[in-house]
Amino acid sequence: MRRICLVALIGLPAAGKSSLCSWLLGQQAALRVRHIVHLCYDDFLDATPSADLAYKEQRGRIFKVIEKLISAIQEDTDWPPQVRRISSSGDYNSGRHLILCDDNFYYRSMRYKLYQLCRDSGCIFGQIYMASSLDSCLQANSLRSDATRVPVDVVRQMNERLEVPDTSEAWERNSLTLNGLDMDTTGSALLAFIASLLDLPAMETTLDLPPAVARGLRQDQSLVHRLDLLLRTRIGALLDGLRQGEDKRLAGQTLNSRRKDILTKFRTEIGGKQIDGDVEGDALDYYVNLLN
Repeated sequence: MRRICLVALIGLPAAGKSSLCSWLLGQQAALRVRHIVHLCYDDFLDATPSADLAYKEQRGRIFKVIEKLISAIQEDTDWPPQVRRISSSGDYNSGRHLILCDDNFYYRSMRYKLYQLCRDSGCIFGQIYMASSLDSCLQANSLRSDATRVPVDVVRQMNERLEVPDTSEAWERNSLTLNGLDMDTTGSALLAFIASLLDLPAMETTLDLPPAVARGLRQDQSLVHRLDLLLRTRIGALLDGLRQGEDKRLAGQTLNSRRKDILTKFRTEIGGKQIDGDVEGDALDYYVNLLN
């Protein structure tokens, strides 16, 4: 079964987030993962006044890339071409994948959108907060090239607005705070944290919510969406069960095409109908079994 863990990196510019991600790219063996992906938002964003797209629209496009990447991993199809910072292990039997989202994420709402994506796609969500001081970030930022240096007033403004992770919130519970980038002292704790995330069952962050909140989230998900999640899970299991020598990529493409056909069939046959809660599970199981 493919297990995808998405980790949001939080902190001021020049706090050390990208350096941390670069270090993690070399830790495939320690983490026992198939792929580590570093999605550095700076690779995609153009914050200059002459930018063709508004900042919010640019962030929306990055989010779409993450969605496509998760689907590609789950369905064993081609990855989005924008994904370039990747390290891969030789362990083709490992179904564990780590995606590092490297941005400031100074507003909690920015991180919550990623959490929702993980919840809806059956992934694991975690956060790493680089709690470097404002002075140290300003100093490190001043040493950057003109092309990558962030204006001082922007860094100060982010510092004032930064909403640090609140682990009393269920969805932010899986968070780690680092006060520096000394891997000799923090490396083992960092690896242990990520390993603990990768060992969580998918959807752990949602299932661990208080019952009333969990019920509300389930009610918010349409039957079509829930069926899509079940189909994706079944596809992952079917691909993992292929015999050695069988073409996983071709099988993934075939199953994904069948998934879309099943969703269309479901919308046609069930759309608009009220399904009693007692038979809802049986109805979804029927359509999931059409994959076999």
